[in-house]
Order: sequence, then structure tokens, then C-alpha cells
Amino acid sequence: MELSYCVQCNAGYRRAQARSWSSTVNEIEGVVTDSNGKVVHSIFGKWQESVFQGDPPSATCIWRANPMPVDQDQFYGFTQFAVELNELDSALRPLPPTDTRFRPDQRLLEEGNTEGAEEQKQRIEQLQRERRKVLQDNTMTHQPRFFKKSNDDTWVSNNSYWEQRRDPGYSKMDFPVLW
Repeated sequence: MELSYCVQCNAGYRRAQARSWSSTVNEIEGVVTDSNGKVVHSIFGKWQESVFQGDPPSATCIWRANPMPVDQDQFYGFTQFAVELNELDSALRPLPPTDTRFRPDQRLLEEGNTEGAEEQKQRIEQLQRERRKVLQDNTMTHQPRFFKKSNDDTWVSNNSYWEQRRDPGYSKMDFPVLW
């Protein structure tokens, strides 16, 4: 017997009232259905702690958040995963100069230099204002290089990013000065 499951999971998130404490804050619940719409699994939990499949008390934990880093207060309460997202791994090269991991304000903030980060942020924002003014003065609009707008008004990849990654051509491309 072959079973076919729908890949869609309908999940709900319950938000607590702004000024009240609730034991249901951050709870999620949902179902997985087969191709006929019949519920085959139920899920529940708290999005920041763990998610379970099945019915209590015999439900199975299918995801649990990793423990927070010991020095989380030095990293703005980020998880280990979030802290490592901005790492520049040589295996990821080449990257376009527009990759936000090259932002000097972010680097300085990560190094704990908040004053330097603020100065760089102000400089970057001024560059953004200047670019926007040039576009407006010339009645031009920004054309994203790696994305396009889809029919449902969302942004999707135009696949040029991955083509450039396979054939490193970022050095041959013209990019605006972002940072």
C-alpha cells in the first residue's frame, strides 16, 4: 500500500494579548493532511522551545531548540545558529560585493565596537540616500540584479546569482558602492 502525503501543514500561531500574561503565548498547533484532506498527523508546541507530533501525553518531540550559548548576553541573545549566520567562510566564496556579510557596520557591531558601527551605519545610510536621489533625479527605478517580481507580487530568484557562483564573474560586473 502506497501512502501519499500532502506537503502542506496548516499551522496556527496564538498571540497573547499585549498586556496580559498567558500560558499559551508562542504556542503553535497544526495538522498534516493526506492528498484527500484527511488529517494524518497533528503538531503542537511552542515555536521557541519545541514542536511535538501526535496527541499528548504520548506525542513525539520532532524539534527542540538548541540551548543558548553560554555568553549569549554578549551576542544580543542570539542563538548559536544566528551568531554564525554572518560568518564569512572561504568555502562560500566567491560572493558578490552586495552580500550583507561585508557590511562594515555589522562587523564592527559583532566585534563590540558600537561607536564605530554607528558611524559606519550613518555613512551607509547617506550612500543609500544619495543613490535614491540620483535615481529620482533621473526618473529611474532600481532594478534588482538577482530577483524579479512574480505574477503574485512576490520576489523570486531570477537564477543569475547561482549562474555567477558557478562561473565567478562578480569581478567583471558593475555594482554600486553599498558600504
